Amino acid sequence: MTRNRSLLVAASLLAAAAPAYAECPKTGGTLTYVYHPEPTALSTVATSAVPVAIIATKIYESLLTYEGPGLTPRPGLAESWTVSDDQKTYTFKLRQGVKWHDGKDFTSADVKYAIEKVVRPYTSRGRVYFGDVEEIATPDPFTVVFRLKAPVPFFMNVFQPGEAPILPKHILETIDTSSAGPVRQSSLMRQPVGTGPFRLKEWTRGSHVILERNPDYWRKGHTCLDQVVLRVLPDGAARAIAVESGEVDLAPMSALPEAELERIAKLPAVVTSKEGAEALGPNMWLEVNMREKPLADVKVRQAISMALDRGKIVDVIWYGQGTPATGPVVSANPTLYNKALKPYPYDPRRAAQLLDEAGYKRGADGVRFKITQNFLPYGENWVRLAEYVRQELGKIGIAVEIRSVDLAGWLKAVYTDWDFNLTSTFSHNYSDPSIGVERTFTSQNIRKGATFTNSMGYANPRVDELFAKAARETDKGARKKQFDEIQQILHDELPVIFLVELSYTSVWNKRVHGLITNGISMYSGWDGVWKE
Repeated sequence: MTRNRSLLVAASLLAAAAPAYAECPKTGGTLTYVYHPEPTALSTVATSAVPVAIIATKIYESLLTYEGPGLTPRPGLAESWTVSDDQKTYTFKLRQGVKWHDGKDFTSADVKYAIEKVVRPYTSRGRVYFGDVEEIATPDPFTVVFRLKAPVPFFMNVFQPGEAPILPKHILETIDTSSAGPVRQSSLMRQPVGTGPFRLKEWTRGSHVILERNPDYWRKGHTCLDQVVLRVLPDGAARAIAVESGEVDLAPMSALPEAELERIAKLPAVVTSKEGAEALGPNMWLEVNMREKPLADVKVRQAISMALDRGKIVDVIWYGQGTPATGPVVSANPTLYNKALKPYPYDPRRAAQLLDEAGYKRGADGVRFKITQNFLPYGENWVRLAEYVRQELGKIGIAVEIRSVDLAGWLKAVYTDWDFNLTSTFSHNYSDPSIGVERTFTSQNIRKGATFTNSMGYANPRVDELFAKAARETDKGARKKQFDEIQQILHDELPVIFLVELSYTSVWNKRVHGLITNGISMYSGWDGVWKE
């Protein structure tokens, strides 16, 4: 039996071994969840920000679904697949009878058009995922073939609903896809048309988003719920009270203030869990605009890093929900994490010495220079972090002005206008550093308007070279060495100030079942979620 034939059989067996998706134990009801801030769009093409990804993945699907913390590939819009001997050709057989929410038929033409015209050029990780795709062929309406220039070790992990959403060609053809602006301002971002288990019913900005069951969903016997509703509650205490009272069913991915979790966890009707986010690996840092001095000076960035006490940030601001970060790859990835790296020590005296050495002496007022700090508008903890950074940098003579804007304003300032000096944010490692880390640090991702990319203006040819090699390297030992060197360089040069490996906690009422299915559970379709 040839390798290609054996892979065909393996893929068919995998499909057969996939969950049978027994019909819902109970049908009906509404799942209401809270998250702050409100999504700015209903498609991750606009931005992959958490509030957008949570809701968009109920509407849009991709070729695969995933099972378990390690994201084992399972059939999705593709019902089976084969991989060539040289691992450069992936052939997907698509599911027949799938309908878009507007009733049009789903075909391979949608996959090709969406990936080539939108996902690859305009999503934050699109170039990483599909940069080595030489051709996407559609030999018939239900077959799509990806031909790669070289093997890509993570290619079966890219077809997640939030990462490679398949969008309808018949609508994309009415949009100017020659640049990012018209795409991100298009109707699909506000009035989505997907194939997923839920479709948009109503979006009242500042109040709620209502999704209703897709009656034509291809997975028969699903979707279990009648509706999924996002309630917009900016105040963290109000979100906690809504969960406590049973008014809200779910607060996903640390949607509640950490200060409330200990109390909420004791409630008999509530489940608190860190499961379901294993494949995300959130890493919090301060992005540094390196385009001009003083922040272009590595000694200044090292001084800022030494002025911040990561232990205090974890314990006091995040109530113990995390660990000090050392670099771009989180320690939860044991195979590729560089264990030789250590967090920068909290050493304000040495920080001040570095600023002196860099030529930034204190003035008569004790100030060396002034910078601005934007903070991620995700709630109270981020405000407290901004205040802490201002306080600690003030001690070493750096005066910090805090800027507060909503999510849309923050995204524009940081990723379109590059109008910031420091900004707090976090990024997901995902299941592989080539997927989650590369986008932030390679020079090809210095792209205005592309969110969660290289806002810093950081360019290091060696880092670019290593990421390019690692994205194609199939030898595990060689790949580990490449990522070890990347982590060491970024630890030393600090284009971002690594702070905390965050820990997500989701909270839900015990009447809700079926939420945790894989390592990206809150970014899954929720077609099997049901309520007592």
